[in-house]
Amino acid sequence: MRGIELRQLRYFSILANELHFRKAADLAFITQPALSQQISKLEETVGTALFTRDGRKVALTPAGAVLHCETSKIFDQLQRALRLTREVAGEREFRISIGLVEYTNLPFLPPALMRLQALYPSLKVQRHEMHSVLQMDALARKVIDVGIGVQVGLLPADGSICAQPVMTAPWVVLMRQDHRLAGLDELCLEDLVGERLIFFERSVIPQLYDGLLAACRQAGFTPNFVYETQQSQVGMAMVSEGVGAMLGAAYIFHAPPAGLTTRPLRDMDQLVVQLFSRSSEADPLKHEFMEVAKEEARRLQIRFNA
Repeated sequence: MRGIELRQLRYFSILANELHFRKAADLAFITQPALSQQISKLEETVGTALFTRDGRKVALTPAGAVLHCETSKIFDQLQRALRLTREVAGEREFRISIGLVEYTNLPFLPPALMRLQALYPSLKVQRHEMHSVLQMDALARKVIDVGIGVQVGLLPADGSICAQPVMTAPWVVLMRQDHRLAGLDELCLEDLVGERLIFFERSVIPQLYDGLLAACRQAGFTPNFVYETQQSQVGMAMVSEGVGAMLGAAYIFHAPPAGLTTRPLRDMDQLVVQLFSRSSEADPLKHEFMEVAKEEARRLQIRFNA
């Protein structure tokens, strides 16, 4: 074990899962050259090649496959050891309180919670419906532990709340595949003049609602919202029935129903999803959740950008 660092095994494990240096480097939050250097150091320490590299193709060697199997067991055991340690220390009830807007249908959240619950079977998750402005106050009053959403207000000037960007996505328009705009590769606001549109109710995120209205008016028209909803699934059903086209973030429509398609709206700023937490947060469970959420969001971002 002399010379082997835990981070090298983690980098190895990520690359063994992805078999793609760029994707693995993105997931590990390091540069591709740094990842290659750490893998080379690990191979040098182990004394054998762990991967074969044929142009852009990466594969595990027989020795690498064995190490991948065994390191997976090591990380599982390490997680179990940490959980048992915390239980002995008196943290027998694992609970996390999250603030978010359920409408946004964040696709990285379910796999992140599933991974955390696999580590902590007794984990209890509380969800509070609130946009990021309300999350700031809820974090300060310790009503929630982590906030998730698009930042639509300023962080407290005293530095008590910190924000970590985890995913970016463009505005898109969801429509039926036979819609007149479906033949375009991308849209601009002017393309929506006179269109029947579906959008979220202003109460969901007032600042984003008002921002879209202002952008449309600057483009010379008032959007024709024929239906406003608090549930994105209801809006998608309306689109399927031909009621209108729906505006929203790309991550809301990451898996559109059969018969529907999306087109990016090019003259709107991209939306940035962030994790908000108390700067003084010391609970390892909360930090572990944020790390898992960032990893799942990064995995999704790579798929979006592919």
